[in-house]
Amino acid sequence: MSNSNGSDDYDVGSVIRGRFKLEKVLGVGGMGKVFKALDLLKAEAKDRKPYVAVKLLNDSFRDHPEAFISLQREASRQQKLSHPNIATVYDFDRVGGPGTAVYITMELMEGIEIKEFIKKKVRPKKGLSFEEAYEIIKQIANGLTYAHEHNLVHSDFKPSNAFLCNNGKVKTLDFGIARAVENPITGDLTKTLFDPGKLGALTPAYASHEQLDGEKPDIRDDIYALGCVAYELLTGEHPFKKVPANKARENRLTPPHIKSLNKIQNIALRNAIAFFRADRSPTVEHFIKELEGKELLPKPKYIKNTKPKISIYIGSVIVLLAITLVLFQFLNNNESEKEAIVEEKIEVLTDEPILSQKEKIVTIQDKLIGGNNGPLMIIIKSGEFQMGITSSVQKDEGPRHKVKINRFAVSKNEITLAEYDLFARASNKEIPNPTQKDRNKYPVNFVSWKDANDYAIWLSKQTEATYRLLSEAEWEYIASTGKKSTFWWGYDEQPKKAHCQTCGSPFDTSKPVNVGSFDSNLFGINDTAGNISEWVADCWHETYKNAPTDGQIWEGGNCEIRIARGGSYASPQQSLRNTKREKYKANVKLSRIGIRVARDLP
Repeated sequence: MSNSNGSDDYDVGSVIRGRFKLEKVLGVGGMGKVFKALDLLKAEAKDRKPYVAVKLLNDSFRDHPEAFISLQREASRQQKLSHPNIATVYDFDRVGGPGTAVYITMELMEGIEIKEFIKKKVRPKKGLSFEEAYEIIKQIANGLTYAHEHNLVHSDFKPSNAFLCNNGKVKTLDFGIARAVENPITGDLTKTLFDPGKLGALTPAYASHEQLDGEKPDIRDDIYALGCVAYELLTGEHPFKKVPANKARENRLTPPHIKSLNKIQNIALRNAIAFFRADRSPTVEHFIKELEGKELLPKPKYIKNTKPKISIYIGSVIVLLAITLVLFQFLNNNESEKEAIVEEKIEVLTDEPILSQKEKIVTIQDKLIGGNNGPLMIIIKSGEFQMGITSSVQKDEGPRHKVKINRFAVSKNEITLAEYDLFARASNKEIPNPTQKDRNKYPVNFVSWKDANDYAIWLSKQTEATYRLLSEAEWEYIASTGKKSTFWWGYDEQPKKAHCQTCGSPFDTSKPVNVGSFDSNLFGINDTAGNISEWVADCWHETYKNAPTDGQIWEGGNCEIRIARGGSYASPQQSLRNTKREKYKANVKLSRIGIRVARDLP
């Protein structure tokens, strides 16, 4: 099996199969990453809609050949599900030969995920009117019903798997790998070869207790999830406060009666979210009809199929892959949901990457010979990370490779004018930016690479410690905090996270701002993204081919050209990504380039 062409090798700027250029991260989930991508073939043909969504599945799937077979089968089935309330899947393939990463292309939609819609529009006013909610619920129901008629159950329906388009259309996502299931009424069965227990995951707050207990999939699992989502649209709250069904059943939780609904409508909701399948609404259509509030319907008898026509191979966890198409950031988990998930001894798929807590910050600050303080330094523990990206466009940022970082210290802030002034006066150097006020907080700029390197050497002499510029690998490690995300805060652009031209900065973007004007990253370091770029020690190399893997400074190459990292106030936000490299002549002095220093530790 190939060790290359994994999902981690692709990021913004990469081109898959010479056709799909990844332009923006739309979302990240436990099963992979979703990109907005330009279909170069459509663009060449001047197609009016050349953009698609590309779901790049994580490498767990390339490591399981039987998974690929089953995923291909079910994606093919979903391609045949032509329905206005189901997102369209276009293609399913590997990025290269056997053993390489798997990707799926889907229609690109504009609008808002139902999860975010509930958070921003529904919860603040404690629920929609019945008419507004029913319009959304009915469209979701139409898509689920159509899938169930084709013997497909979703198995992981939740608010993030429904999307409200700008034209009012609601589409359900993630049917591409939906499980083929037995219809509980007709007894029909369609065979699948894939055991989801190897790669399965589910979202406990919307899973039926049968799913949590490992029973085989059933359309009434989707009805339970739909009932929970319907209740949220009508009240702004999950019926069991996102406590999983098995725990809610053990604790005998009951959802509050909705005063705006009549008795029949409340019973309809209660039937949809019943803990036992036998008590649950038998079909989506049955639930929707009762939710109209006119009459309660009799439940049909169920067929117990003791000898199924075709055997089905199903593992203990009831969900396959989510082809998650999410068009916004995946942060801000509900705290009660987190607690509920911790209680469950199952693998959990959530739409939000779990954010690490900030590292415990340990600082040191050396005294200079004259009695002044040196820069405040943060101690960085040893670690390792994946440096760079693999891109057919931004080749200088790759190939991605594993790097080990040894323990060192780094300045919390970009070096200020006041800190540099001490060196400049002692060394008879030119005072940079002499008219700038507030020199204790303003970052030094208008310094060449040699000026920056000389400053670090001077600090070493002043403190009897070894100061230097960061290696390029060390810089990317402290900027990314060892994570794979595009920016230190996540995978997508966000306003007011940094100082740059398109960052939504509240400050004047024609010049730098005081250091520490924005949140620090998880290591406690300020301004690794934006404000001013920072010189690093390495000479310029066109790619990372044969780059050191121990985090050391990379000599050789073209040392007349040096590297600045982090982007600046003059950059667009996309150029603030952790992997972005900028090359400059070593003697250039610009308003947008400054200094950050490292200190060796024993």
